[in-house]
Amino acid sequence: MPSHTFAILSFGLALAASALAQSPLQSTFVGGLQLSTTPPPATALFDINVVDPAGIVIRQIDCNTNTNAGTNATLGVWITGVGGTLVGNELNAAAWTQVATATRTHTGGRVAFTLPTPFYLAPGTYGMALHHVGANPVYTNPATPVPPLPSSYSTLEATLNMASARVRGSTATLPFGGAGLGNLRHPNVALFYVSGSVYADFVGTPIRGTSPLTVNFTSFATSGNPGGILNYLWDFEADGTIESTLPNPTFTYTTCGNYSVRLTIIDAVGPTVVTKAAYVQTDLVVPGFTNQLIAPLTVQFTDTSSPVPTAWAWDLDGDGLTDSTQQNPVWVYPNGCSEVNVRLSASRACQPAIVLQKRVAVATTLETTFQSGLIISAAAAGGATFVDANVLNPLGITVCGMHVNSNVAAGSPVTLNVYQKTGTYVGSVETAANWRLVGTATATSTGQGNRTFVSFPAAIHLATGINGLAIEHVGASPVYTNLGGVQTFANADVALTAGLIQLSPVFGPAATSTQFTPRIANLALHYGTTQSNGAAGYGYIGAGCAGTLGIPGNKATTPPVLGGTCTLVVDKLPFDLGVMALGVSNTISGIGPLPVDLTFLGMPGCPLRVSFEATATLLGAGNTASLAFPIPATAALVGVQVYSQALSLDPLLNGFGFAISDAAVLLVGS
Repeated sequence: MPSHTFAILSFGLALAASALAQSPLQSTFVGGLQLSTTPPPATALFDINVVDPAGIVIRQIDCNTNTNAGTNATLGVWITGVGGTLVGNELNAAAWTQVATATRTHTGGRVAFTLPTPFYLAPGTYGMALHHVGANPVYTNPATPVPPLPSSYSTLEATLNMASARVRGSTATLPFGGAGLGNLRHPNVALFYVSGSVYADFVGTPIRGTSPLTVNFTSFATSGNPGGILNYLWDFEADGTIESTLPNPTFTYTTCGNYSVRLTIIDAVGPTVVTKAAYVQTDLVVPGFTNQLIAPLTVQFTDTSSPVPTAWAWDLDGDGLTDSTQQNPVWVYPNGCSEVNVRLSASRACQPAIVLQKRVAVATTLETTFQSGLIISAAAAGGATFVDANVLNPLGITVCGMHVNSNVAAGSPVTLNVYQKTGTYVGSVETAANWRLVGTATATSTGQGNRTFVSFPAAIHLATGINGLAIEHVGASPVYTNLGGVQTFANADVALTAGLIQLSPVFGPAATSTQFTPRIANLALHYGTTQSNGAAGYGYIGAGCAGTLGIPGNKATTPPVLGGTCTLVVDKLPFDLGVMALGVSNTISGIGPLPVDLTFLGMPGCPLRVSFEATATLLGAGNTASLAFPIPATAALVGVQVYSQALSLDPLLNGFGFAISDAAVLLVGS
């Protein structure tokens, strides 16, 4: 490129990202209405009056869409000629010209459609139509809110006239097809624009990675001046050399470094330049790691940094000193299920080291997300997050602690109550009888946006299968994330599916305990398994039937470890007398899979959930009895599971004269 070209280009440099004026021009996002629960083709129509003497360039349109509207959505943008209006042209395709289209994957809610070809509107009035295909637009009846919505929305540059705005069903190919004008409604939209007749921007994909790195660039540019855009000039290293004149070029960065990128567009008026400093970064590491308990107190750390570093420095015990320079170190800790600050410093090629510090537990970990951002309210007295834990490990998992994100102020106590049910939480959020309190603990909060570690004095054992969990934060709202839909996070042992958020009181009806779904709990489970560290456990596996004092409970006060004694406690015994059934199978010869309803024994509605290879008499006091269950010091017993359920003497309850307790599984650990 001749040097005089750059002398011309240096004249009147203007960043396209400048002067967003009062952008966006927004109607309302109150929502409330949609054409149906499925995504029909629909067209939203309204008028826009541009008063900026220089006109505006519209570069992005945000629309409110139904969360059930699917994932692939196309937005077509149509306008009338200057001086036009939607009124009388709702079905008149000849009055409209398509000026933009955008397609993106979305999960509902407010969706941003970046326009590959921004468009210019000179001063004047226009009708505008937004044709939705695959996305059900959400809109508002202007008379519904109190006070009613205004008939127009304005900035200094433009006005949305919603007096005759409407949303109507159309067809997938014809924005103005279909029948009927639709109802007078306010589309939920926001128009992002710049003042003037010229706009330029670009994106590159990918902009991080290992060298050599091939980047695909896409320009987002337009000119309302005569002749439009005459030329594109790309300088991929901002060194004064033009490498491409294509609108959407590709360039390969062959060496390590940070590269600024400059796009210049030329129109009849002159150049417009947009420069993004250090936009492409090759060999810059984004550090990451996972941790897995592989033996008692022994954690395997696995580097997940991208791209793969060439140097590592690990501080594994939080003392500020480098403990390992291996990629995937193993570390032995003095205490189990305790929290430690782990620091990874990783680098590659010419780039400086980047540091990641995480608060981890000396346990196997499965995390949802800690993107945070949302709370029920600042004044919430508490709330619960609901997840399903599908335990894939046939011997279950034993949860010793959690990381949570709570709105409790830093330094204040945060209490967690963990409730469990068999099967999914879905459909049982408002049914307290389906849940059991299986764990409670208090810790000191590190404040909203931070991980607070909560260690359970008595570990929570989750048997194989689907376990609904309700994790109640007492005293403030849990912090959670909207990822647009239900999400599942999984490893070889367990899959967590989240979820739903509920304002306290937990299990209260939606009318008094506000519910939000889908929402993702900011949560990390820290657990052990028999295979990884010989974890023992005693956990709830199903409900019994109520006697005169309610459903008898069935818990352990000590864990079942080799050479120890596991003490089982059964409560709500009206005559302090019962029989504990112990079995090693979930089937009974001649009867079939469990549970079995014991109506045939005169105990209607009472489910037997365990086989009964052995029985033991329970004799107690104060409506409670205990059973000392000794565990021989025999290594071969590690991983053995024993199921338990108690019969409670209750003579007037039914024909057999017994209620039956909750069932539990005992897992022998080392």
